[in-house]
This record gives sequence, C-alpha cells and structure tokens, in this order.
Amino acid sequence: MADATFRVTNAIARRLAIQPDIARIAEQVAEAARAASPRGPTGDLAASWHTVPGRDPGTTLVRSDVAYGRYVEYGTRHRRADAMLGRALAAARGAYR
Repeated sequence: MADATFRVTNAIARRLAIQPDIARIAEQVAEAARAASPRGPTGDLAASWHTVPGRDPGTTLVRSDVAYGRYVEYGTRHRRADAMLGRALAAARGAYR
C-alpha cells in the first residue's frame, strides 16, 4: 500500500460544513425560549429572542436584547429565577443526544 500525503487547504472546513445545522438548532432554542418567556404587559422579553452568527465559524448565538432579560433568567434577591433559556437549552440537549 502506498503512503498518502494530505494537505489541509481550509482549516475551518469542518466548522463551515456544520454551520447550517448549528444555526437551525440555535433557532429552535430561540423559539423555545420565546415560548417559555413570561409575558408581561408588553411581551418585549418573549419577542426579543433571536439568533446571530458568532464570531468564530460554526457558531451561532441565541440572544435577547432586553436589558432585564438576565434578571428574569437568573433571578434577583427579590425575584425568583425563571430560566426560560436554560429550559430551552435543556430541551434541545435532550433532543440531540
């Protein structure tokens, strides 16, 4: 058997190949966070969940742009946590195991 030599021409090719799947899963997580978010008078928190491409190839971020989102997710000393993103991530993790 002859020896073969391979040269990597695109170091991030594997990440680029899975990017559409990662983006699809991230959108499902954002949708689950929207559904699990508590609805206040304006519904701003639920409506704010969206995805954005990450800085590195093969990454997608799930974000909420409302300033108080972290206080709802993690709670404060005056308010219990309502981990809508945490529940969405746990559900997605179970679906893809």
